[in-house]
Amino acid sequence: MISCSFFSGQAVFAGVNPVRLNPVVVSSDVGEFQGALERGDLEGAVEEYRGPFLDGFYLSDAPEFEQWLDAERARLERSYSGALERLAQGAEAAQDHATAVRWWRKLAETDPVSGKNATGLIRALMNAGDHAAALQYAEQYEAVVARELGTSVGPAVSNLVAEVRAKAKTERVTVPKSPPPPRSRPNAALVAAGATPVDLLHPQRSARRRSASYVLAALVIFAVIATAGWLRTSLGHSTPRPAAGRSIAVLPFVNVSGDQRDAALVDGLSEDLIAVLARIPNLRVIGRTSALAFKNSNAGARRIADSLGVSNILEGGVKKSGSQLRVQARLVDARDGSTRWSETYDRELKDIFSVQSEIAGAVARELDLRLGEGTLARIKRGSTRNVAAYEFYLRGNDPVRFRTDSGARAAMKYFRQALALDSNYAAAYAGLALMHKRIAFGDDRELSRPDRLALAEQAALKAVALDDSSGEAHEALAYVKRDNYELAPAETELKRAVALEPTNARFHEGLVQIYAMTQRPVEALVEARRALELDPLSPTANAEVADALLANDRCDEALAQLETLRSLQPPLNRAGQIAAECYAQKRMWPEAIAEIQRISVNGGPRVQAYRGYMLGRAGRTAEARRILAALLDRSRRINGGAFDVALVYVGLGENDQAFAWLNKAVDDRSLGFEWMHATVKDLRRDPRFEKLGRRAGLQKR
Repeated sequence: MISCSFFSGQAVFAGVNPVRLNPVVVSSDVGEFQGALERGDLEGAVEEYRGPFLDGFYLSDAPEFEQWLDAERARLERSYSGALERLAQGAEAAQDHATAVRWWRKLAETDPVSGKNATGLIRALMNAGDHAAALQYAEQYEAVVARELGTSVGPAVSNLVAEVRAKAKTERVTVPKSPPPPRSRPNAALVAAGATPVDLLHPQRSARRRSASYVLAALVIFAVIATAGWLRTSLGHSTPRPAAGRSIAVLPFVNVSGDQRDAALVDGLSEDLIAVLARIPNLRVIGRTSALAFKNSNAGARRIADSLGVSNILEGGVKKSGSQLRVQARLVDARDGSTRWSETYDRELKDIFSVQSEIAGAVARELDLRLGEGTLARIKRGSTRNVAAYEFYLRGNDPVRFRTDSGARAAMKYFRQALALDSNYAAAYAGLALMHKRIAFGDDRELSRPDRLALAEQAALKAVALDDSSGEAHEALAYVKRDNYELAPAETELKRAVALEPTNARFHEGLVQIYAMTQRPVEALVEARRALELDPLSPTANAEVADALLANDRCDEALAQLETLRSLQPPLNRAGQIAAECYAQKRMWPEAIAEIQRISVNGGPRVQAYRGYMLGRAGRTAEARRILAALLDRSRRINGGAFDVALVYVGLGENDQAFAWLNKAVDDRSLGFEWMHATVKDLRRDPRFEKLGRRAGLQKR
């Protein structure tokens, strides 16, 4: 507690963790607002509200404080809107229509695109007998929604407009091009310039208090900074569960017909809706993997929402009959399971792309989100208008195909069929690039790895050239650049993908790997936690958090994180590899070998190489050399795979051979970045490592 010599010796601060201003000494608009709410004085609370809390205030290098501040602003804004709504409803109940109009108008000012607020104000104006004003506002609202959200108003408002137009019995009212903006309110606590308090103290403060305003400003800033420090300490390195806020999970749509030939189309619609909604600013969209966990689930909306940390669920069904398509969609409020919006679309199959954009627009409208012209244009443009090409693309984009060489080759065939129908299909080029990359790291008997990666880069560059607004195109190019050891351009492409689709967890996972490779472990952990927040049930997102923890030398936490994946069947190779590296870092060789053995059945040569490394480090050299002999024979046969050989030499402590083969690995593009933790630690002190790092782009940034 910090004492102060003025104000009759009263303490200005109360409490220690967190530091608070003493309300006996310093009265603030926020304190008066909350106090009025607690007393039930709604009008008094509305009068005290001065706008966003600490608007314009910024504290550098304090993410925990910014997180707390955003939550406080949102809480206070909700309380203010709730007070206005209760006042409006109370006035309506008392048949005081003029007062109801006043409160609903204030609510409409707080959020000009809210359908609920617009409906309330239009209805209040009608009840007050002012049908002309009701019609004028309704048409203003239609113009705002069209401009800000790029969509039409909802059916509730449309029906109300028809009703008021009928009652007004008047011609269409001329609407100004731009309705007057909402009245701005003063800062809730500080004005940044000079940090002078504005409306911080009660309006009826004494002259003595007024003279101390500059001192109080400094004390308030001290309290804010102290609170930030407390938040940083109390949150530590934990990952708080994200507030639901404006968030949504798109559940897999139901294939109503049950025809398995339509399954790819139905699943594709769900996945495309996730991608489309991910482009909407200020909307957190849960990733595909987590949403897919609830396919055919009987769990209720609240249980699903709690599992995923969202406030809304989008669900629906698709029925295809010949060239006809029926899509039913429903937006559910996860708090109580009520329907916020629903619609049935009976269209031609060729109109499936417009249905996607209409659903996205409706969701944005119901959640009071602004699409913006650029976002709307990208959503409407899509990637193809050829339904047959789209269906080929969906078949190729099945994640199952990425698991095997044969699956990747089948996917490549589908992408080529899509491109034969639409040569400007950017997403198909991106898919083709990723499959070339997958085959390059498999058992490719047609081309050398550098030649295969050259084809992958060609396809990825074409995808970006055709659609620079495609996140998956930039992602494909990033991975090709990474595998060609161009890590700086790879990072640039992934950041571009994130900027386009900030809620795509997969893009954040890619950045985790780039940051870990370039010795930026703290940044890697930030991206990993963001990916997990966006796709909480994703095995790969969980694995990347563990990998980032490993990069930060927090092996025990990494192993705890991986426990959630232990029951997966078949086991996730990435998880087993990270667990093995953790045990290796702890010099727990039997446990490390056991982890590698667990994933060796489907692991291929790379897992066998890492097993050889572990056996060598554990002193079981005879077993390690048997694995080395097999890998040397394979390398001669395929003219590649140098990194696998190098791994075993590192484990055996034969560094001259290890560096020779690592340099060959740079040439044949077999360097396995995801397996580099142990290798780097074992070889970093050798002066030859710096030169190798430069060749592979592994310098610290």
